Formats: sequence, structure tokens, C-alpha cells
Amino acid sequence: MKNPNNPPHPKPSSSSKPPPAAAMANRKSRWGPPPPGGGGEKGAAASTSARTPTPTPSADSRRHPAPPGPGGRNPASSPAAAAVFRPPQPQAETPPPPPSYGFHNLDRRTMLLADGSVRTYFALPPDYPFEPTPLPHLPPRGPDAWPQHDAKRKHLAEPDDGGFHSSRHPKQPRFDAAPHQHQHHQQQQQHRPHQQQMVSHAGVDRHAMRRAFLKYAKALNESAAERRSYLEGGRVPCLACGRSSKDFADVHGLVMHAYNPPNADSFVDHLGLHKALCVLMGWDYTKVPENSKAYQSLLPELVQASREDLIIWPPTVVIHNTATGRKKDGRCEGLGNKEMDKKISELGFAGGKSKSLYGKEGHLGLTLVKFANSPAGLKEAERLAEFLERQDRGRIGWSRAQASQSLDSDNSPLLVKTDNRTGEKKRILYGYLAISSDMDELDSDSRKRASLKSRREFDPSD
Repeated sequence: MKNPNNPPHPKPSSSSKPPPAAAMANRKSRWGPPPPGGGGEKGAAASTSARTPTPTPSADSRRHPAPPGPGGRNPASSPAAAAVFRPPQPQAETPPPPPSYGFHNLDRRTMLLADGSVRTYFALPPDYPFEPTPLPHLPPRGPDAWPQHDAKRKHLAEPDDGGFHSSRHPKQPRFDAAPHQHQHHQQQQQHRPHQQQMVSHAGVDRHAMRRAFLKYAKALNESAAERRSYLEGGRVPCLACGRSSKDFADVHGLVMHAYNPPNADSFVDHLGLHKALCVLMGWDYTKVPENSKAYQSLLPELVQASREDLIIWPPTVVIHNTATGRKKDGRCEGLGNKEMDKKISELGFAGGKSKSLYGKEGHLGLTLVKFANSPAGLKEAERLAEFLERQDRGRIGWSRAQASQSLDSDNSPLLVKTDNRTGEKKRILYGYLAISSDMDELDSDSRKRASLKSRREFDPSD
């Protein structure tokens, strides 16, 4: 191959002579620059070739270099050529063409999520000229045709290994969804029943539910027979649906029905009945009733506290052992209303009105002391009940006296106290604040006029 940096050599003719050895020694090497000190026509040719741009050799010349000329010699043998000798540098390969689009073509965008946070993502500009690409081959339809993976299934919004997706949480609604789709989703969530429940328990009017609870608590305790039908088991009706409705096999089924009523019209009444039933049975009305019946487990002290919270209104103190003996005809006699008012006043309590109760056999030995239906009247009634309780003559003391009562009640030390100085016998009075379970001890007129109130949630307007 001929060096393009040297001028072309004339072809030797038959008549021409070979060049002398000196001229061959001063010939420019094709492996390096011309030797120093060159002059004359050779120097002019070298300077001219230095100004001429070097063309790129062809691929054939790089693969098969031409052998050196007959007068050529190794440039390394010349001291001058060895000083400037450099090995040939490899040609740099042409870089590949840039991709059609890259990260520099993306636009930064923001997206507002439902929780108020802002997320940033990248996307191509809307007017980017996309080249049509063929769609990928889709697998056949049917659950059996899709590949099965042992790993955990990914949500569509989760990033893949080689893709670029938004970091939006899968459960958050899309910001760019249509407004009517959000409204339809919210309506489905609102009307979706929870165990056939039409209205949320949290949205019930607390004042209305408390009035319903007090109403059904009174209905369950108005008579001893009514209360025993629920306590002893058996089929029971739903008071909120009406006594003519179908009965339930037991109180548990009725409680489940009351907590999840069939319609929203009687929702408040059923919730009030549910609480009244739980208080009567000694169950926890704050727990959701389930088939496991875990709500039926409640500590005894909490059962007693929930029952004693319901008091009869107007505030009433039930006084026992007010009978004084029998008449000649065998009818019982006892302390009258005026005598009881005098005794209550002597104890230091004012504002109470006594009402002695009578039956077929005369005085029942029971007197009701009613106070004013006001916070002041409730406070006075509580003071009287606490006074009797401190002397062990409250509800528990009366139960103990009844258990030890003999036929000769006039000589029982728990019922009668004898004055050592005068020898006069006086009745020992027992009493307590009337609660819901004492409703059956009232006479029919007092029972009709009475109502129930909660001491923890006291509201005079109920």
C-alpha cells in the first residue's frame, strides 16, 4: 500500500535507472515524519504533504498493509526516527446513535392525593411524536391460561423491576378519576349494611337513645312476672316491635335482633331495648353481641353498679318494717303517713312525703317516702338512704333481717328494739333508695306516675 502522505512515485520504465542509494536513504518513511535536515525538492515535498489533510485509510488497507518498498528500512534502526517513533493509535469506534427519547425528554409533574399530600412523577410531554409500535401478544383469556406465581401478587400501582410507575398507594383513589365515580363509591360505602345495619351506631342521637333505654327499662321491671320471664329463660317477645310480633327462643337472640334491627325506622328504640336487656341480665352492653356470647361476661361489681344507676323518679326511699302489730280482726296495722313524716323529721331529713301501702290484710309494713323531683330532692333522698346504710339498715341489712325472721317477729332483735328504761318496743326501720328492680314494690298509682333516670347521665328533662 502506498503512503498517502508521500507524492506518487513514477513507474520505472525500461530506459530509466534505479535511484541511487542516498536518495533511497533520504526517502520519507511511511511510519513517521521525515528525517531532520531534509531539503531541496524532498523538503518541499514534505512541507507540501504536511499541509495536505490526511485522508482516512480504507478498511482493506488497515487489514492488509502494503509491504515496505525495496529501499525501505526499519525506522527503529535510525536514531532520528527512533526518537519520534510512536506506535499507531487505534481508531475510535463511531458512537451509537442517541435513543429516540430519554430522561431529558420527560416533564416533571405533580399529583395531589386524597390525603392532601403531593407526589412528583415524570412523563413525556403531551405533544411528543410517538412512533407506532406493535402491541404485545396477549395470553388467551381464562383463569387457567394466566401464569401462576408463587411469589406475592403485586398491585398494579406497585413498581416493577424495569418499569417507572407512580408511588401512589393502592388504596388511595385516583386524582384524575371522574367526580361521579367518587360520588358513586361514597354512596356504596354509606349504604353498605354492617350485619344488616341501616344506620351507624355512632350517628344515633344519644339523647333519644337514652330516653328509649329508660322507657324499656321501666317496661321490663314493672312486674315481677315480666322480669322473671326474661331472667329465667324461655321465649320472649320484642317490645320495640310490639308484643304481637314473633317471639325469640331466648334473650340472646332478642339482644342480637335489637342490636341489628331490620329497619331504620325503629333503630333508636331497638338500641334502647338492647341496653335495657343487658342491664337487666347483667351483661356488658358496651360490647357488640356475637355468637360467642363474650358480651355476657361482666364483673359482679359492675353488674350491681349498672343496676343501681337506674333510680325511680321522683326520688323515693323505700322504708320497710313499719308494721306495728295486728288488730283484733286479724288485720295488720302499722305506722301511718303522719307518724312516718314525724319520724323522718326527727331523723333530720325534711321535704319527704310518706305514703303507707295497704293490701287485703291491712298494712303491708311498707312505706314510700317521696322527695321533690329536682336535684335538691334527689340529694335529700340520697342522704336518708346513706344514713340507713351506715347503720347497717340498708338493702343488705334488710335481706339479712328477712332471712332470720321468725314467726314471732315482735321479739326479733333485728326487727324490734326494746327501751331498757321504759320497756317500750320500737320498730327498727330499714330503707334504701328505690331503683328499677324495686318498681314492682310500688302501688299501681305510684308505678304509673313514676319513671326511671340514670344517676350517671342525670337529665331532669328526660
